[in-house]
Amino acid sequence: MSVESSFIKAVADLNPASQDMQPAIAKMEQWLVDLGQTTVSKALTGTALLEQGALAQSARNLNQQLQVQRESWADSWASLAPAQELADRFRDRIMLLVFGSFNAGKSSLCNFLADRFRQQGHSVDFFRLADGQMQAMPEGFQEGATETTVALQGVCLGDKLVLLDTPGLHSANAHNAALTQQFLESTDALLWLSSSSAPGQVQELGDLLVELRRNKPLLPIITRSDRIEEDEIDDEIVKVLCNKSVENRQLQEEDVMTRAAQALNHWGLGSGLLKPALSLSVHMARSQQEEGLEQAGFERLYVAVQNLLGPALAYKQRKPAELQLHHIEEVILAPLMQTLDQAAAQLRQHLDEQRVLLEGAVQVLTESTWRRVVPQLPDVLEKHAAQQDVAAVRAELSQNIAKEVAEQSQVLLSAYQLTQPALPSLNLPAHIGYEVFQEQGEGQAPLIDYNRLYMSLNDVVMNSARELAEQLVEQAERSLEQVKQELLQLQNAVSDQAQALQTIKHQLHAA
Repeated sequence: MSVESSFIKAVADLNPASQDMQPAIAKMEQWLVDLGQTTVSKALTGTALLEQGALAQSARNLNQQLQVQRESWADSWASLAPAQELADRFRDRIMLLVFGSFNAGKSSLCNFLADRFRQQGHSVDFFRLADGQMQAMPEGFQEGATETTVALQGVCLGDKLVLLDTPGLHSANAHNAALTQQFLESTDALLWLSSSSAPGQVQELGDLLVELRRNKPLLPIITRSDRIEEDEIDDEIVKVLCNKSVENRQLQEEDVMTRAAQALNHWGLGSGLLKPALSLSVHMARSQQEEGLEQAGFERLYVAVQNLLGPALAYKQRKPAELQLHHIEEVILAPLMQTLDQAAAQLRQHLDEQRVLLEGAVQVLTESTWRRVVPQLPDVLEKHAAQQDVAAVRAELSQNIAKEVAEQSQVLLSAYQLTQPALPSLNLPAHIGYEVFQEQGEGQAPLIDYNRLYMSLNDVVMNSARELAEQLVEQAERSLEQVKQELLQLQNAVSDQAQALQTIKHQLHAA
């Protein structure tokens, strides 16, 4: 049996029936419930913040964005249905994505393989997407110098294999974009085609990044691996197309493998998904028929694709769980993490601004209070001089200090819910008070001096204002720390959930 016949028979013998993925699916469903509960239980409380303050608004904004994310999950979950239906439609077939730039020869390769399957007696059905619907395309794929495919098209080779030829993952028109993405979600392995004139342009793999992160195997194929040579035919020098040398092909394949592996490692994917590259020429295979398949590289292609069927089949068999996993990773967790990171960054900016403000807040509150209270001292002292009532002076000044500190803190510490401290006691040395410096005659009030009392109260006002300011700023600092810790706990909890999902993913792929 030829290599080609063995390959086509291996395809026909495939059994892509899915495994029982319900245990894995149940784990992911529970994981999603846990994630929702985590974002609710770890929401920022903001109890120590003033509602109208920027800091409280930033905290509320984070909570609201998380709530919006949670509310979108049910609708996004429903969006899985088309991809599931498409996967069910092709549940008995392995689907290979044929990807490459416009000159990579995708259509030529698909048409040639269709001819080979047809010659072996197997059915071949071409289709394309038009206005969001699958339509039969009996004429096969259009080939040309530019191969300007404008819509996703595919071909069913026999009953077990489907090749999808795309115009590029981001160039589908609006009508076909959603269905194109559903087809891509449903593919089981990736054939990456590039022309031998410029093989292995790894930037193209950026369009495959989502699919690669879905753990789909990648087979690099260098197409148009032929060259023009001069030959003498009937005494005339003519130009003929022939296969590139084995050495030339090997050098290109090694170069493609090296650069592809570097690209995958750069994206954190590792090179385990990467299969050995191979070179081929559709033109040479067509011109030489059966005797030219080996030299044109197709026997190597058949062996490589047959080897690819194993991991592709394993992927397909767990596809129900893979679809759910991808949805969770790409539609739920990734946006949630991005939202959380952005909102947390904004909140941290406000926290940093407040921390800088609080560094000088004690001094500002102290000095501003002292400047407002000290000018009141002469009037207060004079008011109680006749009775020489130092206690009344202290009580009135204590009220004034507390009033001024409260008013100033409402401006400077406007972000916080603060409890005003107890009134300062304004303790004075026992020997400091009003002093009689001249007794008057009978019926006349003595002359009272309060210079020393004034000087002592001047210092006491400063110290008392500082004491109150320190207590208020300490409250604000505790509030900042509370918000900081709540934010950290929220981020750690979501990070733990992300790690738990990675464990589920590892178990899924190891099964």
